Amino acid sequence: MAASIIIATLFLIGPAFAQTTPALHSRGHNDQQASPTQAAKGVSTLPENASGEFTLDSHGSVIQITIEHNRLDGYITLMQQDTSLTLFFNKTFINGKRVTFTTRIVHGLSYSFAGEILRGDAEAPSLNGYYRLAGKITSYRDGVAETKWVNLKSTPRLEGKD
Repeated sequence: MAASIIIATLFLIGPAFAQTTPALHSRGHNDQQASPTQAAKGVSTLPENASGEFTLDSHGSVIQITIEHNRLDGYITLMQQDTSLTLFFNKTFINGKRVTFTTRIVHGLSYSFAGEILRGDAEAPSLNGYYRLAGKITSYRDGVAETKWVNLKSTPRLEGKD
């Protein structure tokens, strides 16, 4: 009798001790995984150190541009008081020094940009403004678009790369 109780107990609690393979699970809406950036391949004529951050405002908001293997990727990080909001690029294109991108929609907000990465006035890559991101940026908030022309300075780059 005692043996049958022990066996029955093992059958009930056995699954709790079963080994499982660890896995990461998405906590996104409707369990949908974010798709990678839709980067159209073009031909970049920009030097390697043109990749980096460009200052968007005086609050510390930046646009991060990454150019690798003639593909453009990146994100916009908005700093608002003690919080930040990052909007990753969804669609991108690069051709020569021209870049265009559109971000994913986060909390009803997204951005698009069309312009160029140009050589700035600073004398060295280690100084603010060695490159400029110049063009038209549009913010979309809950269906309302606001467009402005920008001429954003690059943040300092590491020395030794041109």
